Amino acid sequence: MKKKLIILFFLLVPIANLLFYSCRCDVEQHKKYSHKALFLKNLDNSGEKAIVSESLQHNKNAYGIRLNFQIEEKLATVRVKQINSFFIQSAYATSVESCPYVYQSVESIVSIKVFTLHNFDNLHTENTDITEYFKVAQTYSSVEDYLSNRDFQKAIRDYGSFINLGKFEIDLMLMTPPTTNNRQQFKVRVELSDGRIFEEQTTEIELL
Repeated sequence: MKKKLIILFFLLVPIANLLFYSCRCDVEQHKKYSHKALFLKNLDNSGEKAIVSESLQHNKNAYGIRLNFQIEEKLATVRVKQINSFFIQSAYATSVESCPYVYQSVESIVSIKVFTLHNFDNLHTENTDITEYFKVAQTYSSVEDYLSNRDFQKAIRDYGSFINLGKFEIDLMLMTPPTTNNRQQFKVRVELSDGRIFEEQTTEIELL
């Protein structure tokens, strides 16, 4: 009888460990991502929230540019924080699927500049930097302050949607409308810490 109890104990312990660790996040999947490309979209902010618009005419007091950064996942590593169990392997296999990913960028964004490609106002002619006329919608701060306060190397914990979407976005809202020309087009230049530069242009639109 005693021998049967010992055998039963060794059979039940792995099951108990498996159930216990499947509910805990003792495993972290660390992933790196890299910025691969930049795409621009015109935004209409005249409604409840800013939406992408293909229209060639926009309200000059409710216009924005969405910076869509395509990202690429790098090789993942798995780190065990602390698991004290003789039957760690069976528990580990289940918990790794239910725990959050920890994302870190390989490089950071060091500069975002917006240039007008047409005459904008008396102070800004074509090909002039007008970044100061935009604010970042996510934080309602200047572009410079947004970049200086954001730590791209800081871990971002997420359950997979971040990488699965393959992108992250920054919305720049125009706070000062043009005064000399309604027809406008913008160029956005983004510099990364590894020296790469993304440069894209919006479609030409009318700001009315």
